[in-house]
Amino acid sequence: MHTVDEFIRSEIEEKILKLVKEIEEIHQEIVEEWSSKLGLSKPRVVVTLQEVNECARDGAICESDDLCKIITGEYYPDTMTILLNYRATLDTLLHLYVHYIQSLQIGVDRFRQIREAERLRLPWSLRPTEIRAIALAKKLQDTLCTQRIVKLWSEYVKVRIRKIDEEIQRIRSCVKAALTQTMPYVHVRDIARRMLTSYDGSWTREDKDRL
Repeated sequence: MHTVDEFIRSEIEEKILKLVKEIEEIHQEIVEEWSSKLGLSKPRVVVTLQEVNECARDGAICESDDLCKIITGEYYPDTMTILLNYRATLDTLLHLYVHYIQSLQIGVDRFRQIREAERLRLPWSLRPTEIRAIALAKKLQDTLCTQRIVKLWSEYVKVRIRKIDEEIQRIRSCVKAALTQTMPYVHVRDIARRMLTSYDGSWTREDKDRL
């Protein structure tokens, strides 16, 4: 029987977060190759399990069909960071990388001001920075998304996405079972004690106080 800390380390950190980090490293490798090819500095890539997309935030106007949800990520010009949901596609990575290019072309402050003004006034598909990003991504597609890059993403990222989905479903089931446990408190307490007790059977006063 694992302790709670052992469960977190083995199930969350070593299985899920390790895979997330591996996806992040592959995406970082891709944007670094793109930047080298274009002679640009490199942005930072962060991968998250959280839902994230280019849809309107903070009460801004967004069209009803939510086309912006196709882009499952966001670019933050102040920190030159591309934030991606772990299931984001290679096309999404390229789209957000183009936003990075735009911010370099016109300057971070100006880019941020324009983006905020667009969010306030226009739905996603009518925002000039998005239209320009779509057009430039198409122009750069063949140059940047080489056969090697596509193969790297397909053979490594897609496999890890599937594995993360499997692990999330399994671990969520374990957590849900613990949260919805209907046994009397005394039984729940005894189970919790066994989970918190180390393998040698010791039970510290601190462990007891936690219950």
